[in-house]
Amino acid sequence: MDIAVFSDIHGNYAALQACIDYTVGKGITNFFLLGDYVTDCPNPQKAMELIYVLKQYFNTTIIRGNREEYLLNYRRSGEGNWRKGSASGSLLYTYENLTDKDFAFFESLPNSGIFQQKGIPSFEYCHGSMTDTGELLYREKRNTKRALTHLNTGILLHGHTHIQGTYVYRGKKSINPGSVGLPMEHGGKAQFCILHGTTKSWEEEHIQLEYDRKQIIRDFKSSELCKYAPAWAAVSMHTIRTGVNLNETVLLRAMRLCEQERGIVRWPNIPEKYWAIALKENYIDLYGKEIPHEK
Repeated sequence: MDIAVFSDIHGNYAALQACIDYTVGKGITNFFLLGDYVTDCPNPQKAMELIYVLKQYFNTTIIRGNREEYLLNYRRSGEGNWRKGSASGSLLYTYENLTDKDFAFFESLPNSGIFQQKGIPSFEYCHGSMTDTGELLYREKRNTKRALTHLNTGILLHGHTHIQGTYVYRGKKSINPGSVGLPMEHGGKAQFCILHGTTKSWEEEHIQLEYDRKQIIRDFKSSELCKYAPAWAAVSMHTIRTGVNLNETVLLRAMRLCEQERGIVRWPNIPEKYWAIALKENYIDLYGKEIPHEK
């Protein structure tokens, strides 16, 4: 039995389409989707349409990520303080481009689960961890070791960190397929994994796949996302181009600049001028390209 595992799509339908084409071309009909399907890339409805196709025509297990929880919580609260601007504009843009069908779908999803099928070893799956969609399970960290220790099976599938790889602790294995849509490392190639199962074990095959990045970059430039969140869109495009994720670096620098000048900073009230400075300091232009500089 073979299973394709996709995580952290973040609205990048071009990367998702390439991954689907590759796996279906291999004859795979079983899919696990580990969350974070939208936010950060333009036209989230295109990514959702592909997910609905997988759900309809293939044996697909789908769970919720922290981004789906952000969107659901925002809706439940009667909408809140998201506004245009690089701090929360990407979330607002995505929220405004989703439908009632999408929110009902997100609401129906579990946060984690256990795969159990007669004759094949069981495994557990989640987005962040089995207890928290937002928990980061980095290899060799104490919380990761604790999570593996408490597993009821021998394998944990998880995403969220965008770092592809396998980590083994005391005979138990965590497998992160990497990010389909905003991958780290490997030059920005889309990342996922294929689980090859037998009656005795599962073996993971980590895949890095090139795709038409120009297509998704064109969509950034023509969409409203760049107007809603100029700097955040630029950093996302930079990640797509390079595989280097500077979102947190740019965010923290913009917050620090705001605090230094104003004496206070409260997310998402971070004026764009601070984002612009943070982008420039990290040699990124508004199209996500690297600004030439001496290293």
